[in-house]
Amino acid sequence: MSQSTNQLVEHFFRHESANLVAVLTRAFGIRRIDLVEDMVQVAMLEAMHAWKQRGVPENPAAWIHRAAKNRILDVLRREKTHEKAIALAGGSIDDQESIVDRWLEEEQLSDSLLRMMFVCCHPTLERKTQLALTLKTLCGFGISEIARGLLLPSETVKKRIGRAKKSLATANVRLDLPSDEELTQRLDVVHDVLYLMFNEGYSTSQGTEPIRDDICEEAARLCHLLCESRYSSPATKALLALLLLHSARLDARTDSEGAVILLEDQDRAEWDRQLIGVAQYWLAQSKADSVTTYHLEAAIAMQHCIATSVEATDWETIIRFYDRLLQLRDSPIYALNRAIAVGQGGDTREAMSQLESLRDRKDMQSYLLLDCAMARIHELEGNTAEATDSYLIALSKAEAPHEKRLLERKLRKLAD
Repeated sequence: MSQSTNQLVEHFFRHESANLVAVLTRAFGIRRIDLVEDMVQVAMLEAMHAWKQRGVPENPAAWIHRAAKNRILDVLRREKTHEKAIALAGGSIDDQESIVDRWLEEEQLSDSLLRMMFVCCHPTLERKTQLALTLKTLCGFGISEIARGLLLPSETVKKRIGRAKKSLATANVRLDLPSDEELTQRLDVVHDVLYLMFNEGYSTSQGTEPIRDDICEEAARLCHLLCESRYSSPATKALLALLLLHSARLDARTDSEGAVILLEDQDRAEWDRQLIGVAQYWLAQSKADSVTTYHLEAAIAMQHCIATSVEATDWETIIRFYDRLLQLRDSPIYALNRAIAVGQGGDTREAMSQLESLRDRKDMQSYLLLDCAMARIHELEGNTAEATDSYLIALSKAEAPHEKRLLERKLRKLAD
């Protein structure tokens, strides 16, 4: 009973703390966000204790909302300066309480969450700081969890979040939704943060865990919230489709021991077909006169998801999508993936030529996935010795345990 109660409290901390932090910060200002987060945490601890003693209430979310609200109001009632400021504005603490109650109603919550999302992704903050603040404030992650997900020391994450809060408070940033004039720029930043957040969870390059499903889930949840709002754009819907298509394959990407399973070795029966169907809906909704990188990446992911096998994949279509991606952004990662598609499509000589040219780039010389790609093309050509050499080079660059296990498994498979 105790364990199930703890799990329930943890679940509500993940999904209800975001609601509380957004609403209470909106009501009492960004300057008080530390107090808000402290009171929300106290409410969670109160819930854990009370529910163990008296059982889980019929409406646990409302219980936690009330506990957190009462906590912060008790503190504010003792602060004469805050009460005086409210009085000068023609209100009272009681008025503030009724506003909080109204904003905590189910149909009002999404508005406060959207406001908080745009604040966490404020353009004055650095990208990794935006990401850390979003994970802390809107996803309920602790400092150590964020540090593990972003591959940063806990103290670094703590300082970044602290500086971000101070910066926003000094600038007196309000939880206002962007105006029509600034929406495009602000929305682009939010898209980038959600994309980066999902990628951090989907493929950790140096951490002990190859995949963080919880980070992926939170990125998709926030993107879906944005899609359902009037601030959604075709790019927002294409991004959600992309995240859902990748999410549909999560269960098939690791084995029972947590080791990564590559696309060609995945059991496609484990892919979530219902989620793929939802992604197809959002991709259809994302149609626009001008496509974005999210549209094209989602289209590529869709090709993989509808194919019955690696061999049956429409590689020619995927190559064309990568051509369009490279027109929008000259990314060596896009070029790398295009070369792999060329090789999988049968032209291994051209694929190797493209990979060789990428190896001349300074920013790719330490990128182990380039060596893995070259090894894959050698495999397709039947050059076992060359493939082994490339995997050994990749292994020498690997840092994360799950990367080393994957490469060692590939080497054993080649030796067999």
